[in-house]
Amino acid sequence: MSLTVADHLARSLVALGFHRCFGYLGHQVEPLPQALLNGGLEVVIAASETGAGFMAQGWSLASGRAGLVFCAGGPGLAMLIPALQAARAEGFPLLAIIGQTSTFGLPTFQDTGVLGSRDRELLDALLIPGVSIGCPLELPAVLELASEALAAGRPAALTIPADILAASWPAAGGESLPPRQVFDRHHHLTGPVVPANPLSVAQQPTEPGSYRAVVRALLASLPSGTLWFGDAGQARHAMRMEFEGRGLRLFDCPQSGPMGWAIAAAIGAAFHDAERPVCCFTGDGSAQMLAVEWVTAVQHHLPITFVLAVNRVLGGPYGRLEASGAQCLSHLPPVDWCGLAASMGLPACRVEGAQEIPEALAALPPRGPRLLVLPLPALDPEVVAPYSLSPFVS
Repeated sequence: MSLTVADHLARSLVALGFHRCFGYLGHQVEPLPQALLNGGLEVVIAASETGAGFMAQGWSLASGRAGLVFCAGGPGLAMLIPALQAARAEGFPLLAIIGQTSTFGLPTFQDTGVLGSRDRELLDALLIPGVSIGCPLELPAVLELASEALAAGRPAALTIPADILAASWPAAGGESLPPRQVFDRHHHLTGPVVPANPLSVAQQPTEPGSYRAVVRALLASLPSGTLWFGDAGQARHAMRMEFEGRGLRLFDCPQSGPMGWAIAAAIGAAFHDAERPVCCFTGDGSAQMLAVEWVTAVQHHLPITFVLAVNRVLGGPYGRLEASGAQCLSHLPPVDWCGLAASMGLPACRVEGAQEIPEALAALPPRGPRLLVLPLPALDPEVVAPYSLSPFVS
């Protein structure tokens, strides 16, 4: 059976050091997933393109290698954009393979036509190096360009039409791509040490209903060697305060701060080492965006403890809008998070304060994913000082 372009692409990715990828299915990219499996790569299908991109970043941080994600163009790429933006802002080496409209015929379902979605223009606007493949023999040179961007710690994108992916690979030529191991990022293996924070409050006793008390309870309850992920908001700030001076490492997105990133990134990191525990501390605002990815953690029985702070507000806007009279716009609706988790098969428990965390963790399954839900204040005075800073306020 002759090789297709998708088959050759998969073999080239393996030669470059990739062995796992994350993605979401779509007809524009359908020739690729089977080729990746045939080529020996592990393929993880997320619940959304956004989640797939963030998972690839989390896996990159845990493994020390570049992440790989694939999706269809048009609406698929639109969903992947938050991950691409975060990769550019934070310096994550991420290769995105984006299926495109076939070079012939009329558009089909979820297809916008050859010029419809202008995917390359979107990538250019994000300052993401993006290269379109117009014929199969361009593939080796395009992968070389992408590998150079990844080696420099930048994301790269490869757009390729569906009919080219499915086309037969030329019998001669195009086989010269060297298996360069250019994706090593060993400084990510342990994550960045949390630097001193001049805005952090003094190390002092905390109330059970505070974010910092939750972090301390988690540190005391979870094994050493746990990988820690913090989501945008007061949870991340509390983690940075508590980790300061302890030599601990926190994985987060301090520049771009995409909500829900830590949920999916923690899942991606757990794929790297099924024996190493992972903890994700997030809030209900972030969970409203990407809690759907809990089902991916359940599906693969990943060792992740999700900790969900419920305060029913978007904390930053809530604090900044107080004087304007528009604070009500930051309110979030009530959600039965334990019920949602149960519908996905995710063991969950609600606690009322940090003091209940050790007992709750002991009652939940020790292996596989699990969820702790607890109420926390809309604005925690212990973390609000650095959290509420706004570039628009002098």
